[in-house]
Amino acid sequence: MNLDEHRIAIRERSFLDLLDLGLRVLREYAAPLAAWLAVGVLPAAALNAWLLSDFPSQVDGSEMAQYLFLMTLLVVYEAPLALAPATLFLGQALFTERPRWQGILRQWLGSLPQIVLYQGLLRIFFLFRPYVNEIILLERNPVRRRGTFGKSTYARCRALHAGEGGELFSRWFISLAVATLVLISLWGSLLATRAMLLSSLEGGAGETIGQFFQGELEIDLSIVAVWYPLVLWTVAGYFAVVRFLAYVDLRIRREGWEVELVMRAERDRLMRRSV
Repeated sequence: MNLDEHRIAIRERSFLDLLDLGLRVLREYAAPLAAWLAVGVLPAAALNAWLLSDFPSQVDGSEMAQYLFLMTLLVVYEAPLALAPATLFLGQALFTERPRWQGILRQWLGSLPQIVLYQGLLRIFFLFRPYVNEIILLERNPVRRRGTFGKSTYARCRALHAGEGGELFSRWFISLAVATLVLISLWGSLLATRAMLLSSLEGGAGETIGQFFQGELEIDLSIVAVWYPLVLWTVAGYFAVVRFLAYVDLRIRREGWEVELVMRAERDRLMRRSV
């Protein structure tokens, strides 16, 4: 790991810059990110399909709204665990040209107990501390402090988020608004495409879309059960990248992380010379 050869410039950015940088990171690491997203997302998607398997194969508009709502809740709740492998990949990719998949899997499995504890059992207490996942996965603090030095995960989480309530809320609100717009755009595009393909129905594509939103059109759930979760996880994956970048930005603003990296890199260089 080369601390002074990071792939992303370590400097402060506005949140809109982070949203743009997230798209650039997705483009740069599209294939490996998709692979690491699949590692966590596919088991979660299979579980969700099983949990919602009681819905009939043909549903009307009201049943569809219920299905979409439940699926959204499940994805939001599972996202911290399912997106953890992608977050670990980003942490390594920041400093390493070729992250090692063995190390990512080992760190992921080692972090599972804390993720289940903090993001599963104690989730409600960390709603306003959005970087719990990054702290668990990338900083790897113990659940309980050991010895005089170091911090537990809980203490580290409190220290990093302290005094940032206003900024974190504004970023959360912008994220929610952008995520909703992207989700509606992607899902609406798929609905429009499907409606055009079904335009042979009486009234054409425009009436087909109208019937759907008025609850008068029966929908084949087997199609929606694939495409809607795919759209949800795509949006969640993008914002996992944005959240990682925002975590790095917060460490820069609060802790001068860029200076720390320079000092640590120089220390490592001197140690290599002295060997």
